[in-house]
Amino acid sequence: MSKVETVSLRIFGRDLTIACPPKEKNNLIKAAALLNEELDNISDKNNALIIAGLTLSNKLLTSGPKSNEKESVNYSKLIKKIEKVLQK
Repeated sequence: MSKVETVSLRIFGRDLTIACPPKEKNNLIKAAALLNEELDNISDKNNALIIAGLTLSNKLLTSGPKSNEKESVNYSKLIKKIEKVLQK
């Protein structure tokens, strides 16, 4: 069985505990901070998660790959994990 760590996050006023591989922990924390930053800038709180998801997805698609990235990040996998936790 793979080694996992638990990460406690606060997203959109909700406390979440997520299990992830140790190598993904820092990126998960950064992703939560980025998501919270987007959510803070949205006035329509009823649709904030959808708008933030679309905004971040659009930024990812329009920014293109960075040639100086040392490690490839699978954002779709990370987004699916966050969505799964938020559905609870």
